[in-house]
Amino acid sequence: MTIHRTERVGTVPAGAARAGGAPVPAEAVTLRDVRRVHGTGEGAVTALDGVTLGFTAGSFTAVMGPSGSGKSTLLHCAAGLERPTGGTVLVAGTDLGPLGEHELTLLRRERIGFVFQSFNLVSSLTAEQNVALPLRLAGRRPDRAAVRAALAEVGLADRAGHRPAELSGGQQQRVAIARALVTGPEVLFADEPTGALDTASSREVLALLRGAVDRHGRTVVMVTHDPVAAAVADRVVFLADGRVADVAHGLDASAIAVRTTRTTRTTRTEG
Repeated sequence: MTIHRTERVGTVPAGAARAGGAPVPAEAVTLRDVRRVHGTGEGAVTALDGVTLGFTAGSFTAVMGPSGSGKSTLLHCAAGLERPTGGTVLVAGTDLGPLGEHELTLLRRERIGFVFQSFNLVSSLTAEQNVALPLRLAGRRPDRAAVRAALAEVGLADRAGHRPAELSGGQQQRVAIARALVTGPEVLFADEPTGALDTASSREVLALLRGAVDRHGRTVVMVTHDPVAAAVADRVVFLADGRVADVAHGLDASAIAVRTTRTTRTTRTEG
């Protein structure tokens, strides 16, 4: 089993220095005391309960936890898809709180990419047209060479003219990844990206996400229930009852499974 260490949960200001004067990498995404409550009164449900967490630029983080622990809510708040009830979310140093809906939309188009379990491809468009779609929505004329290059990056240069129904699930997810990366986002959020895929397709998708970090310097934040998928990340954040229960580096799939089970049992016992 791989030796791992547990890190202190918190955020590091950009420009700070480690002991000895070495600079600390800037954070691509920062959450400070983020709360998200659904509903009001006695029926209110707290999805996030004061989460403080940073995602270093050029890193890969997996977020895990029991059902209802707040994983997807954390991702949605961090990506500006959902507004927190309280606290602060910063993306590349920009506070999302004061932004209006139009400003949020522009920020997501320019700095954020999304990959979801259900692929979310437009069925009437070809793979090439799906990849070009974010550029068109942003009012930019797609560079066909750049779009083709994005498809080649995910191994689908020969499927550019195929529609989603003509592609396997794994191929559709790879098109979705190409679409997410074609605008050159700083952060890529992935919500259960391998949840609907077989083992071989999952490996391909995880390799692409890992490559987005290692080759292109993107920041990847991935919600997953799969210990094998989480083991590809640099670190794993474990949530329980809307709070950060643990943050660890260097866990293999077996260790992640054990830690997830422990977190689930603790949650049930405390509940």
